[in-house]
Amino acid sequence: MVLCNTPLVVGLLMCTTSVAYSYLPSWTPGVVTSPQIGQFASQIDKVMVNARLNVGIASDRLFVIDHFQFQLCHDLSLLSKNNSYKPMVPLPGADGPRPNLSSGPHRVEVINDGSFINMDGLQTVQLRHGVWELIWRNDSPSGLIICGFQLDQDARRNDVILERGFLYLTFPVWSTKELKEQQKQKQMAELKYKEFETERNLQWEKLKETPNLLKKAMHFRQAAKAVEDMDNTGFHLMAYLPSEDEVLDIGANYSDGVGDDGLLKMVKTGTLWSKTGSFRSNDGKQKLIGTASLL
Repeated sequence: MVLCNTPLVVGLLMCTTSVAYSYLPSWTPGVVTSPQIGQFASQIDKVMVNARLNVGIASDRLFVIDHFQFQLCHDLSLLSKNNSYKPMVPLPGADGPRPNLSSGPHRVEVINDGSFINMDGLQTVQLRHGVWELIWRNDSPSGLIICGFQLDQDARRNDVILERGFLYLTFPVWSTKELKEQQKQKQMAELKYKEFETERNLQWEKLKETPNLLKKAMHFRQAAKAVEDMDNTGFHLMAYLPSEDEVLDIGANYSDGVGDDGLLKMVKTGTLWSKTGSFRSNDGKQKLIGTASLL
């Protein structure tokens, strides 16, 4: 299985997924769930998702699974269409050390299996027994949707293997109202940042042009002050914040003030990872495999 273990890859994933706590929620003692989590979760029903799974990061070792389509349903049914029992895929929230942070498990209906092409032609990847949950900490501007599936057989393309077992997709999710407020703050911070950046560049040019050592020292201090002002805008800390082009509307329309038109926003880029062992006892291993993209 391809793992992502370089600083560049980790940085890329943190920026593109907008997940400050990587691909798993934080189970810090004392953290409580948002009182609105039930209301948020109730909006998510029959939400169609078209996903692309990118196993690995390096372009020459990228294993892409396309055409994976599934539906997020609010109900939870443990019976298949022929009334046979479907095993439950464990979730990090509902089956972890702090289940109170989770909405509880909900059903995922797979509409179309993902597929890829290898030397033997078109291959399908059958992800089964899908479930999802919503994690939303109190006073947090965003939460996480975590989808869990079971892969019964290894999928192989060239020398890259997607190993069988429990696979998870994690996507950040925002309330529409909160995201708009955060984006407005980011825009204001960006304007100030660019203003100070222009001042820094101007002082730097003046420093290079003047032969006077005293003036060089003066311009250096002013350039350094501009850099400090750039940092104080906090703009660099908002890199995780998604733009409107980087989110999808999900959920039903409500008139009770849960975001604008009652919609939630799910970030289009998330993480793909696997887990062995129990979430509650934290045995086994968690492996970051790659990314998941919503189309």
